[in-house]
Amino acid sequence: MAGSIKKQRSQPSVARRVVCVSIAVVLVVAAWVGPTPEGLTVAGKMSLALMVSGIFLWVTEPIPVAISGLVMMILMPVFGVLEFNGGVWSGFISSVIFFILASFGITAALLKTKLPTKIVFALMRLTKGNARATVLAFMVSAAVLSFFISDLPCTALFAGIAVSSILKIEGCEPGSSNLGRALMIGITYASVVGGQSIPSGSAMNIMAMNVLAANTGIEISFLDWTAICLPISLVLLVVCWLSVVLVFKPEPISPATMNCIERNGQAVGKLELLDWKVLGIIGVTFALWIASNWTGWDATAIAVLALVLFFVPGLDVLTWREYTASVSWNIVLLIGCVQSLSGGIKEQGAASWLFGSTVGKLAVSGGAIVGATAALLPLLRLVIPVGPAFIAICLIPLASLSTAFGVSPVVFTVIVAVNASTTFLMGVDGNNMLSFRYGYWKMTDFLVTYNFLRTLTAG
Repeated sequence: MAGSIKKQRSQPSVARRVVCVSIAVVLVVAAWVGPTPEGLTVAGKMSLALMVSGIFLWVTEPIPVAISGLVMMILMPVFGVLEFNGGVWSGFISSVIFFILASFGITAALLKTKLPTKIVFALMRLTKGNARATVLAFMVSAAVLSFFISDLPCTALFAGIAVSSILKIEGCEPGSSNLGRALMIGITYASVVGGQSIPSGSAMNIMAMNVLAANTGIEISFLDWTAICLPISLVLLVVCWLSVVLVFKPEPISPATMNCIERNGQAVGKLELLDWKVLGIIGVTFALWIASNWTGWDATAIAVLALVLFFVPGLDVLTWREYTASVSWNIVLLIGCVQSLSGGIKEQGAASWLFGSTVGKLAVSGGAIVGATAALLPLLRLVIPVGPAFIAICLIPLASLSTAFGVSPVVFTVIVAVNASTTFLMGVDGNNMLSFRYGYWKMTDFLVTYNFLRTLTAG
């Protein structure tokens, strides 16, 4: 599906690509020959250097992001960061990989039905074709759904719907359409923001609450978390919407597109057998995801179960060819590489050293330490892209030191949980990758919107 939807983006010149690769090489070599900071091993220093070099290549894209990720990954044994067996390769695989593989199938099945047409028809009637209002409508819908289920399926669902309907009908070209950028980044933001509103909206919320209770004895109830985070999420949702529509200024949706959506919506008719099969499977999946907050069932296992059901004889929702065409292996490989690199950083103690060298060394007032934490953790998240590891590395010391700062550890718990779910600063994250796969935005677009978002928040 991604291959048929995603158009070839313009390639940078060979000279520019060579320069970018050369800079990445220089970063690694400079780290290797340069001094090792106190408290950090040579292997730990090189693990950070490889991640920084990788981030540079992912932003500039002189070569496919998956290939640059693989290069950084196989260089880890060269610099003593991890061994190949039991280190590099084992770090590649995690539940996130299987969740995303399953989400590709769920999205592909949904897009075979009439449901996307009906959803878009309802939203477009509500917004009357106003581009900025349409972006907001998609973001609000994704955020509300994310109250109940993980941000990953929310992003996969609404990104797929937007691409297969509005962007396809309007003829928005990946890489050049501002409407495409605003919708894809907006949906990604909204899925995460909505998930922060209530504890069940994100597994990272639950983990952060458990870590806080285990290390301080302070427990945050379901209602307390909601009372704290729901107002923040509502404000942040508006700020995120403003950031994408003001930065990218989506082009107007043409009357021809509106007429086409109107015709399709009126002609789609009643749901058929295939639609009900998919709706039934997805409904059961969503119910199990919601119930997992109490049953303890693994969210990834539930997603994989849904994928399996699409192929059960008698249901036959998907063919293997349809499923494999929907999978973006570029994204799967990149996420695995990032996880492997993150494992090396954690194994060498580089992440803990980095935290201690930034937030941990600040001897300022409580308000200043909260502001500094909120500003620095998104940067730290770039080199610790795995949420659970990020929580363990950041929340435990922050919660322990909170009394000295004169700040409630609950404040740091919320900040860490928000950053653990995703990074607003750059697209190297499982949730972000689900919209990146369509090619409507580049890594640098996240940097632009993040800076504007911070400006709006500061104002």
